[in-house]
This record gives sequence, C-alpha cells and structure tokens, in this order.
Amino acid sequence: MTVKKAKNGTWTIDISDGFHPVTQKRIRIIRKGFKTKKEALDIEQHIRVVELREKRFDFLVTTDMLFNILEEEDLQNNRKISYISTQKNNYERHIKPYFKDTNLNKLSYEHIFEFREHLKTKSKKQNSNSTLSPNTVNKIMILLKKIFDTGVRKSLIDKNPVDNLRKLPISKPTINFWSVEEFNEFRKLITKDEISYDLFFTIAFFTGMRMGEILALNWYDINLITSTIHVTKTAYFVNNENHINSTKTRAGTRFITINNKLTVMLTDWKEKQEDLLKEFTTDTDSLQIIQSTPIAITKNMVDKKFKQVLSRNKNLKKIRIHDLRHSHASLLINQGEDYLVVKERLGHASITTTIDTYSHLYPSKQKSLANKWLYNFCSG
Repeated sequence: MTVKKAKNGTWTIDISDGFHPVTQKRIRIIRKGFKTKKEALDIEQHIRVVELREKRFDFLVTTDMLFNILEEEDLQNNRKISYISTQKNNYERHIKPYFKDTNLNKLSYEHIFEFREHLKTKSKKQNSNSTLSPNTVNKIMILLKKIFDTGVRKSLIDKNPVDNLRKLPISKPTINFWSVEEFNEFRKLITKDEISYDLFFTIAFFTGMRMGEILALNWYDINLITSTIHVTKTAYFVNNENHINSTKTRAGTRFITINNKLTVMLTDWKEKQEDLLKEFTTDTDSLQIIQSTPIAITKNMVDKKFKQVLSRNKNLKKIRIHDLRHSHASLLINQGEDYLVVKERLGHASITTTIDTYSHLYPSKQKSLANKWLYNFCSG
C-alpha cells in the first residue's frame, strides 16, 4: 500500500520508484498530512504520472557519476590496481576539470573534438613547455569513450559522442640501444655498494625482461643448475605499495635461458644476500633477487639509479632504462636469431609487435626476402 492512514488520523503517501541508477539508493517520495484517503490517492496519481516522469527526463548525468560506475566495475572484474590507478589519474587530471558538472546528454561530437584540441595544447607537467603526446591524448580519449559507453549501457545517456572520433596518428618511436661494449662501459661506472642495481641492469640487458618482471623475481623463479629464469609475474607500485600480478600478457609467462657469466653472478650474489639479510628473515629465497636491504627495490629507485650512473660518463650514449630491453633484442638479431626467437624471449603477445618494433634491424633479411620475390617474379 502506498497510501496509509497515520496514527493521528491523517493520510500519508509513501511511493517507492526503484533504485537510483548511480547511487543505488532506493528512490522514495513521502507526502504527509492529507485529511482524506481520496485526496491522498489523487495526489499519488499525480506524482506517478507527472512528477516521477519529469524527474527521469531532467536527470543530470555527469562524468563523475559514470566514472564511479566504471571504476567499480573494473574493481569487480579484478582489473590490475596499476590500470585502475592510471585510469583514475587520467580522469582526475584531464577529464574531470574540463567537464565538471556538465550534463553529458547535451554534449555533441563538436564538444568532444574541442576537448581533444584542448588536450593537444596541455602541458605534461606544471611549468613544462612540452605538451601531451598524441599517444597520451589517445589514451585519455579512450577513457572518455569508456565513460560514455557506461552511460549508454546503463541507459543514463542516449548516445556516445566519442564514437566517430578517430585516433590521432602516432609516429613510430625511435629505438635506442647499446652494444655489449657500450653496456660494459656503463657497468664500469657502477660502484661496489651498488651491486644489486648492477645485477638488475645485467639481467635486463642479457634477458630482455621488463622492469616489473625483474622486480618480481625471487629465487624460486631461478634454476641455477639449468641456468633458466621462469617468468610468471610482474611487480608494480601504487602509492608506494608493492603489488604482484600475472605477466603483462599470456605470452609473458615464459622460460628464459641465461648465459654462464650471469649464472655465476647470480650464484655469488645469492650467498652474499643471505649473509646480508638472514637476520631479517628465515626465507631469503622469497626476497627480491636484487634486494640488498630489508626494503624492497621499486621502479622509481631503479630508474633514478640508472640516470645517476649514466650521468657519470657524458660521452656514453644516452638511453632510457627500457632501452636495455631493446638492446637485448638488437643483440639477438645481430647474432642471427629470427623474429620468432625474439618474440618468445621478450614475451610479446603477437609476432606483429616484434616485426613492427624491430623490422628496421633486419636489413639483410629484408634484402634476402626482396631477392626471393624478384626470383619468383622472373620465373613466373
């Protein structure tokens, strides 16, 4: 019953209209003090036919509402914390300040295009002259599309104005890498008290592993007898907290054979690490293999140390820490390995990624392929 008699003899209307689509709270309209039941029933009819209908059509849908729904769905679907953190950062920095309390139902393609033009001129950081890269702008627009898709799926908005917007073209990044000789010059700059970082850089150069994969390694992942590393997980840090998750792709789970020198280096370090940290734990095999103190090494610590060591020799070619992975690929290619070997060793999900990234390092193979095509053409 939505119309009830109160203890004081008057009549009360209590209408429930389901749940709020965003807050999930029950929608209720309560009116009190009607002298007769007929008066209450007449008002109830008006509320159902007119007021509730108007509420539905005047409902203000904002990016905040839809992003909260999207974020909750990502959490329920067990998306990686690093992904959720990146999405939230992009939303808070770029999307939320621009749209604020805008009613998304009133936005058109032109408004979205204007927003992207705004992003193209936006600085990467405060007091920086460099603007957001096309790749970053595309990622923000993908997030905005997901926000609108959520609204359409929940029947909160009628259309997605991002649908027909094409991605910005992205130029192929320049790949830098070191030769073995250049890497050895870099290692000469590392001091004795930086041995754990030396180990990290050496593993990166001679295995091509991703930074997060190396940071997640413990001694249970390494077989020093067969000289193999079993890559099964990756580490990432959000708000200074360490998180371990599965590898970036299914193909990222793999076995990597390491050379004899690296095996010896790991064996020697394992004994030293046990001596250094045995007073802090009874299970040193569970520690990061590069850990030299009770505190785990983070991505920022490695990146900072890499830049610090590199600055000690101004004549050494400047590369990013991720370029150690490219250096390993270059090493494989120069030794005559084909695309498939490079793909499997680097843990690429698709051979297309390997070819797109490293095809320019295969000039001899391209020449051989071109000659083969010429032969087939002439003999056809």
